[in-house]
Parts: sequence; C-alpha cells; structure tokens
Amino acid sequence: MTGEAVLTLDLGNSSASVARVGPGGAERLAACKVGELDASILGGCLERAAACGERPRLAAVSAVGTLSEEHRLRGLLEGLGLTVAVNPDAGLELRLDHPETCGRDRLYGARGALEQLGRGPRPAGVLVVDAGTAVTVDAVLPTAEGGAFLGGAIAPGPGTLSEGLTRAGARLPDFSIRVDTPALGRSTEEALRAGVVVGFRGAVETLCRSIANEAFGGPDRVEGFVTGGARGFALDGVAAGLGRRPTEVELLVHVGLAAAARRCFQ
Repeated sequence: MTGEAVLTLDLGNSSASVARVGPGGAERLAACKVGELDASILGGCLERAAACGERPRLAAVSAVGTLSEEHRLRGLLEGLGLTVAVNPDAGLELRLDHPETCGRDRLYGARGALEQLGRGPRPAGVLVVDAGTAVTVDAVLPTAEGGAFLGGAIAPGPGTLSEGLTRAGARLPDFSIRVDTPALGRSTEEALRAGVVVGFRGAVETLCRSIANEAFGGPDRVEGFVTGGARGFALDGVAAGLGRRPTEVELLVHVGLAAAARRCFQ
C-alpha cells in the first residue's frame, strides 16, 4: 500500500479538515466543524479524490475529541467502503517523560516532516513549527529506524494573543492582525497589532534557536518545516532562528497521518 492515496481526517476539538494524500502530495477536500462531518460531505470528498485519478481505499483519522465521535466517523467511512485507521502509530520513538500526553497532531506533523526529507542526505535535526490557535515548535531527530520525537514548546498563536489582549483590557479596542505589521505603532490599534505580530515572530525565533541549540547543539544542518493556518506569521521567525528559510507545507499533519496509515496496513 506504499504510495497509494489515503483519505485523511484531522479532527480537532472544534474544527475538522479532510484531505486526499497521494504520491503527488496533499490536497484539502473539506473543512468544517467537527460535528458537521456526515456521509454526504465525506462522499463528496471521495468523489473529488477519485477525480484526481484514484479513489482511496484507505482512510486515516487523527482524533483528539470524544470516543463517540471517533466511532461515528469510523462507521461512516466504513459504510463508504473504506478501510479505516483511527490514530495510527506515527512510527516514532518518543523520548518524552509522559508520551501518552503528547498531542497526536504534533506526532503526525513530525512524521510528515520526515516524509518530506525524501531519501537524500539526512540533516542533523528537524524542527516542525505548527502555527494556529497555538504554536508548537518540536524537535525531531532523523534515525535509521525512522525518527525520534524529542519534544518541544507550546505557546499561544497570534490570534489567541490578540483575543487575550482584548479580553484582558476593558478599554482596549478590537484590532486585526497582518503579517506585514511594523514594530512602531503610531496609534493604540497599531501598537497592539505590533505587540502581537512582531512579538509572536520574536518568540518563534527564540524558540527555534533555543530548541535547536538544546536538541542538536546549534542550528547548523537543522531543517525547518512550517505548517498551520497562521504559518505566515511564523515563517520569518523560523528563518531568523535557524539562519535559513524553512519549508512551508500547508497540510503537513495530513501527510504524516497518511504515512502512518500506510505503515499500519503494510
């Protein structure tokens, strides 16, 4: 089953995304609230996946919600004729104090980054930055057996920071955030925006540099990968922290989830 197309479902606490992952990469098929996924939406996703050249036989689900939702979706997918893997093993050595507490999306992001490396020379280490509601910066060590997940850091994402500021300050105005925000704000709104956007970028830079130093002895020969809906706010910070531009992969978690499913059914 190596290389065949997989229908992947990434289920968070409130949102869900569906993608097709094949030899040519990953393509998003749907995005909605978790409870809205039904047979009609999933059937439409399969039709769009088949239009890309191959109807998937496998489905893989990454779920952090309730067992009842996992069981419901497994039943829907099996009803569509798919072989289903729920939370398949990412195939990583977990060098963590409490591996059972690590979010599966972090592990699939790490697996996806290793898949992106291909068969060329392996770097000394890999950093995976997933920027969304939260931002995670994780260290992955490529090994002959596949890879070791070393841990990382979790911090608020830019949207969470802006919402927190507005809630905490009764007299602070609502404000939007933009990637190209300058550090010098000439109004309260601009100052708030600068604090969030430039401050977030600086935090990502420091985390990348510090984790690279602690995990790999420095950023030399460390490859960076960036994913997530707020990845645009993190790109420059990762580049500054590692001294090189990272690789941007929109659906990195889906890529890793598909690889884990194929491994499960080998």
